[in-house]
Amino acid sequence: MCIAGGRIQELRGTGRLTTGVMTPASPTNEVRAHEHLFFEGDARDHIYIVESGWVKLYRTLIDGQRQIVGFANGGSVLGVEADTLHLNSCEAITDVTMRSIPASRLNGICRSDPALAEQVLRQIGRQLGAAQAQLATIGAQSAEQKLATFLLTIADLCEESLDREFDLPMRRGDMAEFLGLRLETVSRKMTEFQRRGWIKLTSLYHCRLLQRHVLEHLAQGGEADGAQMLQTG
Repeated sequence: MCIAGGRIQELRGTGRLTTGVMTPASPTNEVRAHEHLFFEGDARDHIYIVESGWVKLYRTLIDGQRQIVGFANGGSVLGVEADTLHLNSCEAITDVTMRSIPASRLNGICRSDPALAEQVLRQIGRQLGAAQAQLATIGAQSAEQKLATFLLTIADLCEESLDREFDLPMRRGDMAEFLGLRLETVSRKMTEFQRRGWIKLTSLYHCRLLQRHVLEHLAQGGEADGAQMLQTG
């Protein structure tokens, strides 16, 4: 369970993967919102690197319900969580640009390009760290703490603008599933955060952090009442 992202600079517009081992290339592919990159149980024959956009990872439970286990944006490496079959399904929640690398050729590519191998390993490490952090907090944090942590993480991955605005592309129901909360709780807390002047929802899918330090206090284990006292004018 994680929120993943980052930047693998070597894959962004340099043509690095279009030379040597991978001629004529791992071209960029466009995936439209709500289309799938892969499904749970599919053969894991490709590794996917997201260049832009957002995807969600989910699993189908025994009772047929879906459980969202992660979100990922540009820089994320997908398809490394299993050996032969994908453990999760991956659905685009916005339009996505990505590259696919045949899994059978990844070892050769990394051997021929140690710098690229280092970048990929570093990104996988970041994703593993995010998953471990999520597991450590999902059961212990309050609803306010979970939501504050989530908003800060998304803002950081979106590289929030100078006025602290960022896209929040996932639906409230997806947020609730991921955070282990009820949809009504997420909607109520988002409204409460806005009423208290901590955030501003400029649209359903766009958010501005007005009091980032208050959300940081919550994310670090603080309580909502104490966070309110930190608010500045």
